[in-house]
Amino acid sequence: MRASICLLCVALLTTATSAQARVWVAGRDAPTVAGCVARARAGDIVDVPAGTWHERLTLDAAITLRGRGGVLDGGGEGTTLRIRAANASVVNLKVRGSGTDVGAPDSCIFVEKSATSTRIEGNTLSSCGFGIWINETERVQLIENRIVGSLEGHRSNRGNGIQLFNAAHLVVRGNEISGGRDGIYVSAVEDSLIEANTFEECRYGVHYMYSYRNTLRKNVGRRNKSGYALMGSRYIKAIDNVAVDNEERGILLRDVEYCTITGNQLARNGLGFFIYSSTSNEISGNWIAYNEVGMKLWAGSVRNKVQGNAFVANRTQVFYVSSEDLLLGADAPGNYWSDYTGWDQNNDGIGDRPYRLDSFTTNLTHRFPAAVFLLRSPTLELLAHLEQTMPVFRVPTLIDQSPLLASPIHEVSAAAAQGSLAVAEPSLAEEEPWSR
Repeated sequence: MRASICLLCVALLTTATSAQARVWVAGRDAPTVAGCVARARAGDIVDVPAGTWHERLTLDAAITLRGRGGVLDGGGEGTTLRIRAANASVVNLKVRGSGTDVGAPDSCIFVEKSATSTRIEGNTLSSCGFGIWINETERVQLIENRIVGSLEGHRSNRGNGIQLFNAAHLVVRGNEISGGRDGIYVSAVEDSLIEANTFEECRYGVHYMYSYRNTLRKNVGRRNKSGYALMGSRYIKAIDNVAVDNEERGILLRDVEYCTITGNQLARNGLGFFIYSSTSNEISGNWIAYNEVGMKLWAGSVRNKVQGNAFVANRTQVFYVSSEDLLLGADAPGNYWSDYTGWDQNNDGIGDRPYRLDSFTTNLTHRFPAAVFLLRSPTLELLAHLEQTMPVFRVPTLIDQSPLLASPIHEVSAAAAQGSLAVAEPSLAEEEPWSR
């Protein structure tokens, strides 16, 4: 009986709280959006109807700011919308016209440390210094926003589409970002998910710095300077992402450790992978095709597990210069190489002789750049052939001791042969990486 009374009291209190929530409409209940925001209380909704509202706002209460066709325009100064309250929401709103001082930093939406559990969903942002800046807070969700950054001036003078700084337990999902400096810049962020976003015409689609235990999954980076950059970080899982038609690199690993890079599609980039001073990472099950260079390994990148990848028709499969051989496939099946010319007499799917990268030409052009003019000349081809038969010409190289005879990723290569990439539909289940 006592339990029933308690449940009834809770229900009555919940009903009373819901009944107190109001919808405030700018232009009807107050002449400005700021006037409605000032009158709203926690749980209320402030609607921004059609028209351009030349205002800069601060949300100090857990309200929902909802676009109804309206545009919030900051007039080209400062930050257009600042969020200080926990549990606030901004949905379906057009926000533009912040200042352009990226050192300030001027942003279209700035989320402060106190604004935990903020949700920003379905908004369109343009003419911003930074699009959205998340500053030292937790459990923020950025869902299905569209951010158009500037293409004017040098990239270093532009803001990022989304800036994540010293934050944790974030979800960034389904956003479309173009222009600006980086699509998403991630600095000192932990236990967060970046999933199913698209990036175009940025420097890096996603740029990690000094961040731990994050997941990068099912994103698409195309026509950027580089698709994804993982720098100075640990325990990142980069899974099922696409990097296509990027000018320089598909995925860059620099000074990273203990990362898992698997199931990614890297096609028609300058470099598929660029791996610099990175150790103890797993790089497996990736499709690396039609790049100028499939993978460039540099500066002491050792103890990485590289297996089950498909290297397909890259102009140069791997660029490797070192003082010792790099051995792959010693204790597990290796990788598929489209230029492998060996055989498989016992039909176990693994080549009977190792795949040995021609590193003579790579070493020669690295030491003597002018030798590039001899590429494909009879003299250089003869020297490369002698390197395989005479020890005196041998240089350290990559050797895959268990090369795969068939590509483990057939369906992707078939799609790319037709000039397109098959991108799997992302799972949008409400599963957060820190809850696993």
